[in-house]
Amino acid sequence: MNKRKIVLIYCAVALIAVAVAVYFIEKNNDKAAANSTSSTEGSLDSSVDSSESNDTISSEASTENGNLSTEEATEIYKIKVLSEGDKAPDFTAELVSGETFKLSDHSDEVVLINFWATWCGPCVNEMPAFESLKNDNIDGFTLVCINCNEDKSTVDQYVKECGYTYNIAYDTDNSIGQYYPTDGIPYTLIINKGIVSKTFLGADNAEHMYKEYKSAVEEALSSK
Repeated sequence: MNKRKIVLIYCAVALIAVAVAVYFIEKNNDKAAANSTSSTEGSLDSSVDSSESNDTISSEASTENGNLSTEEATEIYKIKVLSEGDKAPDFTAELVSGETFKLSDHSDEVVLINFWATWCGPCVNEMPAFESLKNDNIDGFTLVCINCNEDKSTVDQYVKECGYTYNIAYDTDNSIGQYYPTDGIPYTLIINKGIVSKTFLGADNAEHMYKEYKSAVEEALSSK
């Protein structure tokens, strides 16, 4: 009798153990399925948000830059370095002088755009060349040098110490530079009627660069 009771007890315990195991297995499967669904929904939401974000950025580029299509703005400005023949992205920059410089306001001129920083040796070495170009008072030509990602006080102090009088602009958040991707600075572009006609990456001394830039400007002016 005692042996039979023991067997029955073992059987009951085994059944309970099996039932508990089945319960937890089913619960874990349900949880995994719920997580999978949640993950999928999250991925879909993320994809939609990403798409909307890209469209917004591209649409803004389209509006800001000569009514280019979203595809053109994305392909030209967000992916590759600008080359000769590409459309130059429009921008509005705050100048050290307190005025503003909008590229499209100079669509009938040849424009030299330079990207630089105070910590960049080749940049500061060539900067007297821009002062010389400005002082040449060349008809149909203007220039703007855009500082890359430095705070305004740093730029102001540097310009004051050097005494430069040509257009120098801030780009503290890379809002302009993002549309002019480059492998390094100084980076200079000659823009003719809104089109990139020549680019320079790096620089020699100011005297040499003055001759290089002036030649490129005169060539662009002669083709207008």
